[in-house]
Amino acid sequence: MPGLVRLGDHVDLITGNPFKSAQYTGSQDGIRLLRGDNVAPGRIRWDNAKYWRAGDAAYERYQLRTGDVILAMDRPWIEAGLKYAQLRPEDVPSLLVQRVACLRAFPALDQRFLACLIGSPAFTAYVFGVQTGTAVPHISGRQILDFEFVLPPLRDQRAIGELLGALDDKIAVNGQMAQAASSLAEARYARLVAGAAGKEPVGDLIELKYGKALPAAGRVTGKFPVYGSGGITGFHDAGLVEGPGIVVGRKGTVGAVYWSEQGFFPIDTTFYVELLRTDVPMEFAFFMLRHLGLERMNSDSAVPGLNRPNVLALEVRVPGEPELRLFHEEVRQLFLLRESLSAESAALARLRDALLPKLMSGEIPVRDAAKTAQAVA
Repeated sequence: MPGLVRLGDHVDLITGNPFKSAQYTGSQDGIRLLRGDNVAPGRIRWDNAKYWRAGDAAYERYQLRTGDVILAMDRPWIEAGLKYAQLRPEDVPSLLVQRVACLRAFPALDQRFLACLIGSPAFTAYVFGVQTGTAVPHISGRQILDFEFVLPPLRDQRAIGELLGALDDKIAVNGQMAQAASSLAEARYARLVAGAAGKEPVGDLIELKYGKALPAAGRVTGKFPVYGSGGITGFHDAGLVEGPGIVVGRKGTVGAVYWSEQGFFPIDTTFYVELLRTDVPMEFAFFMLRHLGLERMNSDSAVPGLNRPNVLALEVRVPGEPELRLFHEEVRQLFLLRESLSAESAALARLRDALLPKLMSGEIPVRDAAKTAQAVA
């Protein structure tokens, strides 16, 4: 078996610039800034993009290219996975911001193989072992460069990169389709409430129930996601609430709203939603809560958090029963499509992660792995 090589001997690592937030500009006359918040596991998300003035030659070094491998250096791992991505044509032009790393392969290392390597379980395990900090775990550029791995011949790298990259492409397409389904559902809700005449208190439609404490030491690994105010924090062998359902951040990430298609366990930093009217679908409640601006309703008490009575007293537009029923029928299909795409992507990611070490070691020939990938995809 070939020996190990050091990543730093085969890549150029660029770290971003500390662009000052006070000088951000509007999207019409600027270039997107790629920050840590834009890096999601396996993809770049631009829904929260910030912008810098275009044509600023002083920042040419930080201009990103299609194919660049991006890795968040602060909180590099979240429950959904390692925060890394390979840039696609739609991700550029953009500028790299501090605490985000960009990796570009030297000639002996294939760039697409590099992306597979950074997305591998081995690199994730390495990050877990070297990251420092408790409140904000982080890794340094030196730590990234010190990662060691088996480097196959360039021809094999290209074959592996092409095969596993095809799986990543499918995962990316699924993500785009899921985002499109979410956008369609969002637009459908906007049209629905725009035509509604009457207003009613939120508390007449839903109840916000308190989540239950579930310390990490008391969890038994299972299929039910455990939700905190920042999203999924783990899994448990029992759920507290049947799905589909809604979780709202109560303390910590105040006002964040999450949807769970399956049964789930909301912990005591959250609320979960209980419907009070049979004609109000859960999907309507989800979009209603997302449009209330709950993140701005942090109380000023000694223990900040989302003030439940204030939320329930807010008034919202509510259409009639026939309109709500039609909305539910249409949007339910979009939510199910999104769930199906997510499940398929998870299966493809598991296959990719299982194949990579076997391909690198030569245990499985690329042609045999390709047959397996075709059967799954």
